[in-house]
Parts: sequence; structure tokens; C-alpha cells
Amino acid sequence: MFRERGFDAVNLDQLMKQAGLTRGAFYAHYRSKSALLSDVLRHEHPLLRMLEARDGTSPIDLHSQMKGVFDGYLDPKNLEEVFRGCTLAALTGDATRADADVKNAFGAAFEEICNEMARGQGRDGTEYVAALILASGAVRSAQAVEGDVLRARILNNSKAAFQALLPSSSGD
Repeated sequence: MFRERGFDAVNLDQLMKQAGLTRGAFYAHYRSKSALLSDVLRHEHPLLRMLEARDGTSPIDLHSQMKGVFDGYLDPKNLEEVFRGCTLAALTGDATRADADVKNAFGAAFEEICNEMARGQGRDGTEYVAALILASGAVRSAQAVEGDVLRARILNNSKAAFQALLPSSSGD
């Protein structure tokens, strides 16, 4: 619900109804709605799960599969699904305005995704920071504009720039 509507637009009653629980059950697990957001930001990343699912056995395979994940991520026909599912793209603004716990959770997840992008490459995840910022920002920007042509232009140009930002595979 946070990704779909934004943190401020969702109240506890709506959250608990969606979960099929009572408001009292919420407080058995979280001290505040912000604590729940921290948990979501730290653990709910379909992009990370897709990267972790790569089964390549060589640096070249892992690098190619990572590029394939992002080809789909930045494909204009996938924009709605990606935005609804990508915590980085959908909740960056909410994390920006949140407390330190939320920011720390966002940062930890961001680093984990970068490290997973680098898996098997003999590189540090920091070499993938700019590419991840570009990709998630492109999805957010494309979602923020009206019109399929402009959305496609944003995503397609970003896809080319993303590829250019990537370090080469360790096997190149």
C-alpha cells in the first residue's frame, strides 16, 4: 500500500484491513507506522529478489543476467508493474522526509542491492551506485509524467545510460 499510495496517504486502519488484522495487532509488532515503513524499506525489494535469483556460474553470466534484469526493469511496457513493485522507485520521496531509522533502512537496502549487482564480479558494490540511482530514478520520473511517448523516451534513454555506467564484467 505504501508503494501504491505513498506513506502519508495510508493510515493504520487501511493497513490492518488489508492485512486482515486489527489495529491492536499492529502494535503487537510495530511501535509506529514509521517503524513499519523501516521494515518495508529494509526487506521488501522485488528487484533484489530478482538479482538474487540469478543462477550464472561465471562473472560473464552473472553480469549478463544482471543486465537482463535491468533491461526488463527499464522496459516501458513494464513501467506500471515495476513502479508498483519497486520500493526504491516508489518510496524514495517518503524515505527522504522520514526519520533516521527509515533512512538507515533505505540505505541498507540500497547497499544490499548494489552488492548483489556486483556479485561474482570481483568488484565492490559502490561501483554500481550510479547505475542503480539512474535506473530507479528513471522509473520514478517516467511514472511522474503523462504520456506513453515521454515515458518511453525517459526509460529507453535511461536504459542506454545505465548500460554505459556499468563496469564491464570481470570476464571482459
